[in-house]
Amino acid sequence: MIAGGKRLTGNTQQPKLSIVTATYNAAAFLPAYFINVTPYLNDDVELVIIDGGSTDGTIELLQKHSDKIAYWLSEPDNGIYDAMNKAIRHTLGRWIYFLGADDSLMDGFGAMVAELQNESTVYYGATLFYGKPYHKIYNDYYLTKMNLVHQSLFYPRAVFEKYRYDARYPVYADYYLNLQLWHDPDFRFEYRDHLVAGFPEGGYSFYAKDPQFELDRDSLFRKYLSRYAYYRYLNRTLGWFKTLLRLLANG
Repeated sequence: MIAGGKRLTGNTQQPKLSIVTATYNAAAFLPAYFINVTPYLNDDVELVIIDGGSTDGTIELLQKHSDKIAYWLSEPDNGIYDAMNKAIRHTLGRWIYFLGADDSLMDGFGAMVAELQNESTVYYGATLFYGKPYHKIYNDYYLTKMNLVHQSLFYPRAVFEKYRYDARYPVYADYYLNLQLWHDPDFRFEYRDHLVAGFPEGGYSFYAKDPQFELDRDSLFRKYLSRYAYYRYLNRTLGWFKTLLRLLANG
């Protein structure tokens, strides 16, 4: 294990927000990443980076930029969500925001941080999606079509006092988390019209498969979303006749 950052030198400020980035052999992205992220770091915003034991020069870059990072750690892990769960334990912010090493913060990020007020609210903003601003206010049915964009979400710390990313879903653990939260009476989602981040076309969740999530998708939608949204989802994916048969079978 190798660790560093300002916190190890006694700087333990209590920020409003923690930016979390999980890395593994990300040296090609980190120079541009630090140029982009550094202007947004201040007394209200800290940076925590958890690395999975990189061998490509990532650790040397983390050491070089330790004066910008509140805390960083490099050791083997069991994938990106394991790294994110680990990172949460090292954050001090009242909200937690996840950013990939190849993602970029946008001008609206600071305005969004200023609007974080209710510590039971998951705030989400707009992102650049395939090069175009993606402004979408979600509802139950739309959540059956597409997960909330991970780079748009600002989770209050209370979320992770109740939940963690579930390792059963190596690609869509964030989708599962959002489904659990959507109607949880302890939380609510609120949209703010700020362009907060951009990310490369495609990406891990666009190409990688999550067989367990695909197997569970139907039952998860049924459990966590409204009945109307679930019926619309079945009709969209199965057609009305098979939907009717499914409903009759389920009682």
